[in-house]
Amino acid sequence: MLHLIRVLALLLSVSLTANSAVLSTTNTSNNHADDLPPPNFIIIYTDDMGYADAGPFTQTTIDTPWIDSLAENGQVWSDFYAAASVCTPSRGALLTGNLPVRTGLYGDNIAVFFPGAKAGLPAMETTIAEMFKQYQYATGLFGKWHLGDSKEYYPTRHGFDEWVGIPYSNDMDWEVEGITSSNIFNPPQEAAAKYQIVAGQIWKDIFDPDITDWQVPLIRSLKSTSGVFVDQILEKPANQSLITQRYTDESIRFITSAAAKQQPFFIMLSHSMPHVPLFRSPAFINKSQQGIYGDVIEEIDWSVGQILTTLETLNIHEQTYVVFTNDNGPWLIYGDHAGTAKPLKNGKGTTFEGGMRVMTLFNGPNIKTGVVKGLGMQTDFFSTFAALAGFDKPLTAKDSVDLSDTLLQKKPSQRTFVPFYKGSELRAFRLNDHKLHFITAGAYGQMPPREVHTTPVLINLTNDLGESTNIAAEYPKTVKKITSFADKFQQSVPLKTSIIDRQFMP
Repeated sequence: MLHLIRVLALLLSVSLTANSAVLSTTNTSNNHADDLPPPNFIIIYTDDMGYADAGPFTQTTIDTPWIDSLAENGQVWSDFYAAASVCTPSRGALLTGNLPVRTGLYGDNIAVFFPGAKAGLPAMETTIAEMFKQYQYATGLFGKWHLGDSKEYYPTRHGFDEWVGIPYSNDMDWEVEGITSSNIFNPPQEAAAKYQIVAGQIWKDIFDPDITDWQVPLIRSLKSTSGVFVDQILEKPANQSLITQRYTDESIRFITSAAAKQQPFFIMLSHSMPHVPLFRSPAFINKSQQGIYGDVIEEIDWSVGQILTTLETLNIHEQTYVVFTNDNGPWLIYGDHAGTAKPLKNGKGTTFEGGMRVMTLFNGPNIKTGVVKGLGMQTDFFSTFAALAGFDKPLTAKDSVDLSDTLLQKKPSQRTFVPFYKGSELRAFRLNDHKLHFITAGAYGQMPPREVHTTPVLINLTNDLGESTNIAAEYPKTVKKITSFADKFQQSVPLKTSIIDRQFMP
């Protein structure tokens, strides 16, 4: 359901120890020659985009030449994962290099932050932007944040010099008959009844949206050189029809300014689309053969083209790394207003492949082109960027693996496992090519029903992307091996109390 429910032997010991060591360190060799300018870094991050909506895995009629060019001229990671299947924990993990259970940025009762939350990304957590600031980089975030909407939690309080964007998802900040996206949870025991009152109107507003249905603000926040913060609401409600264009223009302005000052930069272009409700600018209305969803993706592709063209025009493309990825799988309950993860199983909100495997493309200096089938996670950006820039190893990013040797030399990925958490539950665990499901469940009222498996479900992802065939009975030793590995891993990661679940507490 929409807003209420949004709310995983010696050889094993050696393997786990080796991976833990990698998770807390990075390659200290300087991949950036001293006589070259420091490299720039751009993460282009979409919201709820499907694995097969663009690029090398596309099975749609959506036209995405610029995203396709990133794939053709860069490195494609087919087995890359978000750290969660919903917004807030996924974004927090990317920025900190730590799994949500390690930071508390997860929820067992409420999945993400909502407007008016009295919590957010803790100041004690070191972000990737703060790392770049230590090395005199200009840092900017343009787009969706979703890690706390109070000023004390804004991106500018976490290492970004500038932020222009929205503080939470674009389907929040609504009111129906006095019920809002904040008070629907207060008191918690009345949330279900309140949802029944508003569900029909919310559903209508999703499929036939008007800008005024959603009072989400567009905010500009700056941190001056003297350390003073300047925060301003630019629009309320944000003009979502022009929001993809706005984020793009702000990113280009920031890049151009940094280049003029010959200052290296890190930016995160964090699109709020294609999360519902879907909006696109007039130039993209009815442009795609795949309806409004296709229009939205084609405008995001246009945005990618604007960024790449700007880098070429400023003659900094050969010193800039560009990564294209998204926060989780597609929100399948919305039918033709959602993307597709096929041939992966299921989508957003689940620990099936369609919920957490995300199309990820790397482009930049000295990156070897081609398809990589090794494992990667968005927590790995932290250590990988540090290695590519020649920074000291980031000790705070404990769940971050340095993937730079794979990017630059096509060596096998140093990541050998992926944990699949839903809230605080470790529901599945992938070790190399095999994935073990301890708990399976659909999301948002969809199938399959929740099931705790007495004997875990074993999948060979090499030949079963759709997770259709349980081979546990045939390979009991593999089940035992992965179970032991997962148990040791889980014991090695301290479980921090959920921050999201207490967001509305006094």
